[in-house]
Amino acid sequence: MVTSVLRKSRLVSRSQAEARDQRLKVERQTEPDAQKPLADVHKARHKEFKRFVTDNVEPFAEQWDRDQRIPDSAISKLAQSGFLGCSLPPDYDGQGWDVVTFGLLNEAFGRGSSALTGVLTVQAMVSMALLKWGTTEQKRKWLPPVARGEMVTAFALTEPGAGSDLQSLATELTRNSDDFILNGTKRWISCAQFAAIFLVFGKLEQRPVACLVPRDTPGIRVEPITDLMGFRAAGLAQLHFENVEVPAANLVGKPGFALSHVAPVGLHYGRISTACSALALLRGCFEESIAHAAKRKIGNKTVGEMGMIRSLIARMGTDLEAARLLCHGACRAEDEHSPEAFEKTFMAKYFTSRAAVRAASDAVQIRGASGCHAASPTSRFYRDAKIMEIIEGTTQIHEDILGKIFVDQAGRFGKCRGEA
Repeated sequence: MVTSVLRKSRLVSRSQAEARDQRLKVERQTEPDAQKPLADVHKARHKEFKRFVTDNVEPFAEQWDRDQRIPDSAISKLAQSGFLGCSLPPDYDGQGWDVVTFGLLNEAFGRGSSALTGVLTVQAMVSMALLKWGTTEQKRKWLPPVARGEMVTAFALTEPGAGSDLQSLATELTRNSDDFILNGTKRWISCAQFAAIFLVFGKLEQRPVACLVPRDTPGIRVEPITDLMGFRAAGLAQLHFENVEVPAANLVGKPGFALSHVAPVGLHYGRISTACSALALLRGCFEESIAHAAKRKIGNKTVGEMGMIRSLIARMGTDLEAARLLCHGACRAEDEHSPEAFEKTFMAKYFTSRAAVRAASDAVQIRGASGCHAASPTSRFYRDAKIMEIIEGTTQIHEDILGKIFVDQAGRFGKCRGEA
């Protein structure tokens, strides 16, 4: 009797183990492979993007930073190259590129200018939110000129009293016959100095709403924000809306859906863009550091022969590889419509932005006094890197959300170990 029970127990255990192994095998097959090499088409486009940045961005980035503005000619070149509508389908005059290509575009541009990359970020945030939640008429009207770069957009979400706490929005729409009247203030809005259209978030009868507001609508005042620590050329502004008329046709999504559906789409693409831009900044710090370490001499030794410098570079190089895997994995997850795309994007943005801050600090340290001068790219990298930890969700917000995700996965991981 005992022997029979033990035999059955072993058979059940073996069956459970086989089922578990099969489940894990399926999970491994369906999960995006972050270590999978880039396809040839992606490699070719990445080279094309880097050539564009080498010729049209890097030689001018320091001057843009000093002037605190991006010239219209630079944005025109983005438009002419199709970069401002890269993620939109060809039906709306976009390029129809996948998210991996979008990530590589940001990775290339982030090496040259974080501020200019911000234009790509915001354009994707607004256009993809509108593509997902806009009406057919809205998409036909607004997306083609956005894709062609005839209209630069701005994502007007943050307010003086509502940053991470989006439920505290004070901007308000009130009904006026069949249309609406908009009143309120938005602050720290990237590209608002030169954007032609704003995607504005507010409240209508205490329900979150989003609406499209053209810049030339009467009642709008754009107040430039200058002298930022980083992203100095990104065209940030404070927007004042005073009795601005908004047609009902310009509401995006249903009332009540703005913060739960419309904004998350834009913020998701913003995090992908920021993560890949931070990856580029990290790569820039690494390349500047190893080049300096190889040629700079102190006595008879190069800086790179010193153990303390090698330690900094070792950490930087390892962070670079880890960040690359996280960013490419997040982009693939989005392309494959993986349920883990949100989580992977959060991890990529969280890790890469923090790694960029560490790398920028170490890059300045390695270069010494020359790294502190405005003429050194590492000086700009240092100032821009910190912004990466704030935009599209602060580091602390990412820690809170990721921590909850991981704790909620305890049951799943317990089952994988065969626990009850």
